[in-house]
Amino acid sequence: MDIELRPVTDDEFREYVRGLELGFGFQADPENVDDIRSTTEFDRTIGVFERGTMVATAGAYSFELTLPGGTTAPAAGVTAVTVRGTHRRRGLLTAMMDHQLDDVADRGEPMALLTASEGSIYQRFGYGPASFECRWSIPTEGTSLRQPSAAPGSLRVVSRAEAVPILPAIYERCRRAIPGAVTRSEAWWTRWFKDPEWARDGGSGRFYVLHESVEGTPDGFLAYRQKRSWQHGNPAGTLVVDQLYGEDPEVEAALWQYAIDHDLMHTVLAPERPVDESIRWRLADVRRLQCEQMVEALWVRPLDIPATLAARRYGAADGLVLELRDTFRPANAGRYLLDGSPEGAEAARTDRAADLTLDVADLGSIYLGGVAPSTLARAGRIDEHTPGALRRADHLFSSSPLPWLTTHF
Repeated sequence: MDIELRPVTDDEFREYVRGLELGFGFQADPENVDDIRSTTEFDRTIGVFERGTMVATAGAYSFELTLPGGTTAPAAGVTAVTVRGTHRRRGLLTAMMDHQLDDVADRGEPMALLTASEGSIYQRFGYGPASFECRWSIPTEGTSLRQPSAAPGSLRVVSRAEAVPILPAIYERCRRAIPGAVTRSEAWWTRWFKDPEWARDGGSGRFYVLHESVEGTPDGFLAYRQKRSWQHGNPAGTLVVDQLYGEDPEVEAALWQYAIDHDLMHTVLAPERPVDESIRWRLADVRRLQCEQMVEALWVRPLDIPATLAARRYGAADGLVLELRDTFRPANAGRYLLDGSPEGAEAARTDRAADLTLDVADLGSIYLGGVAPSTLARAGRIDEHTPGALRRADHLFSSSPLPWLTTHF
């Protein structure tokens, strides 16, 4: 095919959005198009043109990713990947992925990230599922905490206008303690606060609750919706947790208590929350918290292997030689010596014998501590050459808390 890959221009943006509409099954009104434009980094877009017609798209966000141990690293957040149904199986997706990873490398970002609409697509390009999330539900009737929150201070319901200048700063402080969390741009927050009707899934507009310290400093917030319902004259509504963050566990507990105690609500529903949600262990009866669904969330693609390995902190002081396979970018294949500890890490190519052999996508999966190397070994995805190396790798790559993608993209 005679095709051209390049960034899209502003004049071509509506056609770019048309590709998203066809790929993801929605239709954007003019305001929605403007909202998508506001968060688009035009120099990171890819339009694939055949005889002047855009037939495939991709894009990326410039993120800072929080890593285990509280460090951060720049990362590309891949998004807007579509290929028109008329042009499937012609190599366009592979061409875009190759072009995009070259661009990520040129920008000095050591890894790329994505959320996958289909789980079977991206492993062949070196992406591995690295974090998981749960859809939690709690019946409110009969649910109580083992002990009330010990957070000093108080809760305050605020308007959207009051929330706008406060919530982003709270999130930014909280996300620095959450492996797998990414930065949110000012444009992201502006778009989120608009809270359009189509995004509410039948619920109300958002309500906002702040937790403030004794000195009046905001240190946590809850954003939620209500879905009102009655059965046989009795209230049976659902409170849907949109966002809940606290700068310490006691603040989070106070916000959960507010949600559980809310009048007329029969259920608290919390989608897209961490697997190791601590509220379970706050409840007098741990069974009250039920996981309705658990799915993978963030996928990680290591690109600059030494820089990726050196960026995070590790659960033990140890060294391992990892032999990587990377069929999509063969120049990355080879052996790497990782010397990691809770204080820092170094990584470089080596001629030493390998302790473990794994695919680059599997390195992506274990990188944030969301998947244990020994789990992948039992699935036939990692080979152990040195006795005990898997056990050591489990300790090295462990993370507490587990990684959590706080912001889908």
